[in-house]
Formats: sequence, structure tokens, C-alpha cells
Amino acid sequence: MNIIIHGVPVAADPALPREKINALALDVIQSWNWECRELGRIELVRDAQSIHVCVYEKPSIRRIPNK
Repeated sequence: MNIIIHGVPVAADPALPREKINALALDVIQSWNWECRELGRIELVRDAQSIHVCVYEKPSIRRIPNK
């Protein structure tokens, strides 16, 4: 399941309840905002005993003039 939460793409296992996805994503978004980091996307992968939260930073591109 692919959804957007507060402008951040979230890919989650369809078996996860929507409330759990929202809670986990909002927690990650809040902590990244607190650290002033640019969040690119979140992946929530469920296995038999846990949920793996994979977080990817938004790439930053800087343009440097070639003199």
C-alpha cells in the first residue's frame, strides 16, 4: 500500500492497519522534523514478529558554478 502522509510517501505492508501506519509514520516525521532533516520516504515492512521501519533521506543537490 502506497500513501502520502504529511507530504511524505509511505510504502506499507497492506496487512498493517491504517491506524498503525499513521502512528508509525507520524512518529518518524515528527522526529525528523525535530532534527531538521529532510525526509524522502518511509517503508514499513512487516515480518512474523516485528515491523521494520526503513527511512530514506531526501537527496540534496547543490549546484556549483564551473568557472
